[in-house]
Amino acid sequence: MAKLRKEFDSIFLIPAIIFVIIAELVPVFYTTYLGFMKWDIINPPKFVGISNYIKVFTRPELLNALKNTLYWVVGTLIFAVGFALLIAVLLSKIKGKIIFKSIFFIPSTLSPTVAAIIWRRTLSSQQGALPSLLSLFGAHIQPILTNTHINTFVMIGVWTWQFFGINLILFLVGLETIPQEPIEAAMIDGANQRQTFLYITVPLLRPIMLLVIANSLINTIRMFDIPWVMIQGGPGRASETLAISLYRESFLLFKMGLGSAIAVVISILTLLASYRYIMILGERRG
Repeated sequence: MAKLRKEFDSIFLIPAIIFVIIAELVPVFYTTYLGFMKWDIINPPKFVGISNYIKVFTRPELLNALKNTLYWVVGTLIFAVGFALLIAVLLSKIKGKIIFKSIFFIPSTLSPTVAAIIWRRTLSSQQGALPSLLSLFGAHIQPILTNTHINTFVMIGVWTWQFFGINLILFLVGLETIPQEPIEAAMIDGANQRQTFLYITVPLLRPIMLLVIANSLINTIRMFDIPWVMIQGGPGRASETLAISLYRESFLLFKMGLGSAIAVVISILTLLASYRYIMILGERRG
């Protein structure tokens, strides 16, 4: 009877399974299918094999987008994650840290689009707030957003400014939950602050670090909002990321097959970046 009831209960999972298939699996398989096609929406899709995927890694503008995406990933790990961890460690040892937490968290309440608009109007060489302010003192700065050598790094700075606060708070929460006994025991045994941080604090912070790193990597690999709103991946296509290339190829140039191939590449990179976190989360649930 219990077995029959258990099998009957599983029937209620059918609507959820159907929803997952329709909402998630069908788009994934259809996008992968289109990645092997040449399709301009008007004419029927034409099978072209892996040529779209070859273009992703051979066309100069797409290689540049891949390089810029890598810059975003590395910049995020260094500044939005690494710098947030460093400041969190420093703040955890002082009083009144609630003030600093509030100040740093304010930018995180904005959407990436709003943050991009604010900084675009601040840095724009045409009536931007910063150039206009400097001109009052007789100083002039070179255009920033149209400078292909630095604009990607400036936009990474905007991303760091926005999401630094939330990473900082997550690290502070993790530091507050760490038991002090292992740290005190290590210091009694002669370990210095650097050794206790590397060999005790960091391992105990591992769950929070995995969460922050995985979330940051996923968001930066599919980064679209900030570079598109600030300068639309320009000048030209110099600061494009893979997500902007996907949008441009699919919805502006109507190369749906190539856009689908880029989408598949982004998905694979995202899965690889979050693989460790997903595995550890699965082990815990098990």
